[in-house]
Amino acid sequence: MSKKVNELTALTTAQVDDNTKLWPVGVASTGLLNSCTTAQMKLTFATQKVKYVATGAEGSTITIAALAGKEILLIMRESGPLFEVVSSPDPAEFVWDSTNITLGAAVGGAGERFLILYKNA
Repeated sequence: MSKKVNELTALTTAQVDDNTKLWPVGVASTGLLNSCTTAQMKLTFATQKVKYVATGAEGSTITIAALAGKEILLIMRESGPLFEVVSSPDPAEFVWDSTNITLGAAVGGAGERFLILYKNA
């Protein structure tokens, strides 16, 4: 017997956060349902982070393969936050072209730390 959505048992927050729970995902073009786990949903929709430690050879361009095609939400540099611009970044800004991060000021040397928050585009 089928149920209406409002007849289903509500899960607690802890139950929803269980990374092994399955979720139905519909494919619009075919109308078919597939499934994915909570862990997969988190990777798809949640904010992720990358900690990057400079080698000193970067100059003003940082390329991190894992970020290709992602949407950068925030870059924190040891000197503070960097703001995204479309071109010609000043020392407190960066440009993201979906492959390279172009900094307004060159990396200060090996060991400079960056924290980058991103999500799937």
